[in-house]
Amino acid sequence: MTPLRVGVVGLGIRGLWLARLAADSPATELVALADLNPDMRDVGRQCFPTVTIHQDGVALAGDPAVEAVLVGTGDRFHAQNAREALRAGKHVLVEKPLAQSFADLRELQRLEAASGCRLGTYLELRHSTLWRRAKAVLESGEVGQLYAATLLDHVGRDKAQFFGRRRARSRDQMVSLVLQKGVHCLDLLNWFLGSAPRRVAAVGKLAHFGGTAAADKRCCACDEAATCPHFHEHTYPLNPPGIVLDHGDDHCVWSSACDLEDISLLSIEYASGAVASYHEVHFAPYYSTHFTFYGSLAQLDVEANHDTNECWLQVTARHTQQQRRERPSRDTGHGGADPALLADFAAAVREGRPPLCDLRAGYESAQIGIATRLSLDSGQFVELPPFESP
Repeated sequence: MTPLRVGVVGLGIRGLWLARLAADSPATELVALADLNPDMRDVGRQCFPTVTIHQDGVALAGDPAVEAVLVGTGDRFHAQNAREALRAGKHVLVEKPLAQSFADLRELQRLEAASGCRLGTYLELRHSTLWRRAKAVLESGEVGQLYAATLLDHVGRDKAQFFGRRRARSRDQMVSLVLQKGVHCLDLLNWFLGSAPRRVAAVGKLAHFGGTAAADKRCCACDEAATCPHFHEHTYPLNPPGIVLDHGDDHCVWSSACDLEDISLLSIEYASGAVASYHEVHFAPYYSTHFTFYGSLAQLDVEANHDTNECWLQVTARHTQQQRRERPSRDTGHGGADPALLADFAAAVREGRPPLCDLRAGYESAQIGIATRLSLDSGQFVELPPFESP
């Protein structure tokens, strides 16, 4: 298969990581980069001296050498950059979340259909060994008809402070942390249940982080840095050696600028009749994900503890209470899922099929995060606009 010629828009840490992934993958050829910041364009030239550098996403999308655009910008720019690519007749792979409003989700669905291009969403966990095994068990019929599910997302240790210390820690940048962080696991939940979410109700609060510190206070200039448990280094080394970024994600977690809920509890109703709950806690003492599925024949529990790198899958038969436990993987992280997602997207474009992590995956997972904000603000269930298949 001829490598897919791709360009990356957005040269922050995530965008540069996507660029390196594309450059190293046999399925893709990195041909262009773009960023509004001239300093980051210079970094792009140092890291990838043979590729074309553009000033913005519009110019990159208009580059005839680019077949597909990889979107690695900040969350609030994802929909805009995806629109630019689709309107230019380019395939597009968008970092999660796909968009921050129902209107943008519907427009991207319309543009994908009108352009004839493929839109994929960077929800790589569908490609990881543990979660593919969980999907296989559910599809085998061993658990029976799925009635309900619970999903616990414990975002602990330094991962918790990640969301409190970023510049995008407030509502003027992000809709909710469920939309920013939770979409990975919520996409798995949708995929496992094999059904579309229909209604969402949420409760939550900013319980632990936030406070009275100045909005611009950073760890690198704090006199309490030596003793603060949430101290974070503000630099990040890049490849090639010698390039060090000040990523700016070391803002104080006790700042008044933190106004997003750090605990959110959701109730979700599905078209199939299944119901689910989702708990996202950003001040947990450990970092893990736990699914429980309640079926007509058995219960399935799946645990991934990112602190201990232990994961397991357990099926408990409903009537006999016999249990079967297995360890599908020794890796609770992405486990090669990132290059697999990119390769599948490139193959999907060449073969004229949807990728595994397609528009629908991004659409329906983002819906839940958007509805979380609306429900938290209104105190009501929120109806989700259905994904209309072509």
